[in-house]
Amino acid sequence: MAYKLKDRKEKMLYKGSVYELTLQWDRESLRKCFCGMPPFYAHIRKDGNNFAHIDCYSTGDDFSVEPMHPLFEEPEWIVHFLKSDINSIPLKKLLELLPI
Repeated sequence: MAYKLKDRKEKMLYKGSVYELTLQWDRESLRKCFCGMPPFYAHIRKDGNNFAHIDCYSTGDDFSVEPMHPLFEEPEWIVHFLKSDINSIPLKKLLELLPI
């Protein structure tokens, strides 16, 4: 699947809280690596606090979202988005699919 890397910085009000999505790709590393590299920054903040971390897979069309949690603790939830492009999925749809 061909996809475009799109840096994103979006903010929206959802269920009474302000959510911010930040996605910044490391284009230089992508050019040097045959399997792709995750972005520099990929996370969601809720009301100014860290809320969730986004892991993008090297295939480019799969990613997962998990809550920010202390080191050595298992996350409460992890949502996998298979065959979904983080570059194009709207923030509102992404939030609707999370256990918020």
